[in-house]
Amino acid sequence: MTVRTMRTPQALAVSFLSAAALLAQKPSWPYSMDFGPVLMTTFSGKGLCGDVDKGLVVRFGDRGAVAFDTELLRMAVAWSGKLKLRGTAYDGSHGPFPSREGEALAETRPGPGWWQGDDAKDPRPIPHGPLPTEWGRYGGHRRVGDQVIIDYRVADMDVREHFTLEGDGVPALLRTIELGPSSKALTMVVLDGPDGSVGATMADDGKQMAVVKVTPEGGASQRMVAVLHGDEGPTLKAEGGRVVMHVPAHDQPQRVRLSLASGEAMAAFEALATIELRKRGALQALPSGPGAKRWGDPIVTKGSRGDDDGPFAVDTITIPFENPFGSRMRTGAFDFFSDGRAAVSTWNGDVWLVSGIDEDLDRLEWQRFATGLFDPLGLRIVDDRVYVHGRDGLTRLVDTDGDGEADHYENFNNQVYITPAFHEFAFDLQTDGDGNFYFSKGAPVNPGGRGFMKIVPHHGTILKVSKDGATIEAVATGMRAPNGICVSPTGVITSGDNEGTYMPRCRLNWIEAAGFYAGVKDTAHRAPVPDQPDLPLCWMPMDVDNSSGGQVWVTGAGWKDLQGRLLHNSYGTCSTYLVLPERVNGQMQGGLVRLPANYTSSAMRGRFSPVDGQLYTIGLKGWQTSAAREGGFHRVRRTNKPLDLPVALSTCDRGVYLTFSSPLDEELGADPESYSVEVWNYLYSQNYGSPELSVLEPERKRERGKENRDPLTVKAATLSKDRCTVFLEVEGMRPVQQMKITWDLDTENGRPLRGKLHNSIHNLQKDPGFPGK
Repeated sequence: MTVRTMRTPQALAVSFLSAAALLAQKPSWPYSMDFGPVLMTTFSGKGLCGDVDKGLVVRFGDRGAVAFDTELLRMAVAWSGKLKLRGTAYDGSHGPFPSREGEALAETRPGPGWWQGDDAKDPRPIPHGPLPTEWGRYGGHRRVGDQVIIDYRVADMDVREHFTLEGDGVPALLRTIELGPSSKALTMVVLDGPDGSVGATMADDGKQMAVVKVTPEGGASQRMVAVLHGDEGPTLKAEGGRVVMHVPAHDQPQRVRLSLASGEAMAAFEALATIELRKRGALQALPSGPGAKRWGDPIVTKGSRGDDDGPFAVDTITIPFENPFGSRMRTGAFDFFSDGRAAVSTWNGDVWLVSGIDEDLDRLEWQRFATGLFDPLGLRIVDDRVYVHGRDGLTRLVDTDGDGEADHYENFNNQVYITPAFHEFAFDLQTDGDGNFYFSKGAPVNPGGRGFMKIVPHHGTILKVSKDGATIEAVATGMRAPNGICVSPTGVITSGDNEGTYMPRCRLNWIEAAGFYAGVKDTAHRAPVPDQPDLPLCWMPMDVDNSSGGQVWVTGAGWKDLQGRLLHNSYGTCSTYLVLPERVNGQMQGGLVRLPANYTSSAMRGRFSPVDGQLYTIGLKGWQTSAAREGGFHRVRRTNKPLDLPVALSTCDRGVYLTFSSPLDEELGADPESYSVEVWNYLYSQNYGSPELSVLEPERKRERGKENRDPLTVKAATLSKDRCTVFLEVEGMRPVQQMKITWDLDTENGRPLRGKLHNSIHNLQKDPGFPGK
């Protein structure tokens, strides 16, 4: 018998209050995650500062923050209050980005934060992308504990800058700036007032003060106040509603501090006066060391090995989904160090180092290495140094003191053009044999998926960055959402792309020369825009791949029988496919067949370990996918069991040659009833996707989402002498966008052999016959 205790209304009230208190103590996502002291993001300024495409938001808890524009080298806005976290990676919204909640202490209008002489005009050809290198260049930031030092260069002057927020009641921002020697006179924007504001400059007790007066209609008089203190030389000047700092040419390093506050007249003055009294004396040098370790000891997990009863065993590298930082482990990219350790990036800006990836996976150690990166869905390790690709470009992560945490986030290349569009994802990171870097850039799809927002250069492209990070160029255009690429040992670039506007279905691209791939006319970046795109290696129906990931070439010693072959990963169907290419009349075409390997999350990226020679895959659950978990990290081991898959495909005017990895049962292999073939086409148009189109009866229509396929008769099946290759004589062979071949066979040893292959035929050759005949 169960005895139930009656609770009084008072007890229930206390219980509800206690539960409410517990809920109040634990913030919900995304505020439950410790993103670290810096967030690299597009930032919505909500004021004079406008949108900051590539922002570095330095946070002081919930007291306030500063958004630094890494393209224009300007302090865009400083405010007291919280950072509001919105956007696809935070709350799933399609449109907003992180923004401020609170009052601005100081802000500057969009435009160069520094200039030479009197010319403050924006030198960029369009209002996107970084300033020309000779004008200025963002160098990166350094983390010293929870302090952040920003590095950049203006003309030939190196600059280091540090922000702090001080004061009670009316807070003030303190900017400590170290200026290297400069051969030229330079000017920095300190703050801007709204239209109609006026300013004045004064000096007192070795300090300089600039005041911008704002008188809103019907409101109390406001002041924006800037105080300059430090080495002689730099001076403040109020020019209308703008305050600037003039820096004469100088041959010795200089150090200055700017104190900024705003509010009602007396409050703003008093806040700065109080702070300045505490800050008298020579300015201290900015910290240069890496500081204390911030993220503590590694988190330990235990992996698991999969069954070895098939050709592939899938082992699980267990992810610490529960961790002290509230870090959301949506794993998006990874690579290996030379010793077999891995670096893993997450969609929400982390990089983790993973050690203990051995045969048994009994003790995996996850060390949080870096935080606050901008949607880092690409990662590459070169010479054991970690490079990350986020929406703002390529960042090299450096651990200067060897404590397992990155303390220098170096800007390797930030020349990519971006806009505040939610869908222009930055995908993957690969290198070629010469050390050049490659990544892909999505198109700015409208909310809802149809059509595009404002297009700028680099949208919908595959980009190449030189080995030294100095230059960037597009090597393929016309993409929509190419979530994953690969570069072969011989320099062939491959990529997937996803169904949508101008994209009938997902496609696998084979890129040997610059071209108009995928066919999105809005991202062609050429005139005239071609009527038709370059052809893919193959199309893929929705049940095969409804959202493509990246590719990987088999280089691992553990996959000896598939060496040199290409694999394609599907984010949407959480699958890995063996690609079967063929070249006919100079045109690449082919198909793919699924490997018998199942994952707990999507398959976005693949790498072969330099230590055990096995395939590793990683992926996340962030948009449409059949993934079960938010992240997944797996090892795919090639066992000693037979592969039992097609390993080669060749089409001709009479039919199809299929080569299997094992000899076929003679009777079933030579029976045309063991095989079936279907074909259909797609419509290339501005529409979102395409219905299936009949090849034999073009006028026959079907509802969207319904099959509209034509069966082709398999007239005969002929086996080769080794019974590994079968020639299917197919009636009505012709170029088609989609062919599906299925088989129901046995091997010569009696193992069941059932499966399907999807391919595309752009050209047909004359029947070459069996080799040796």
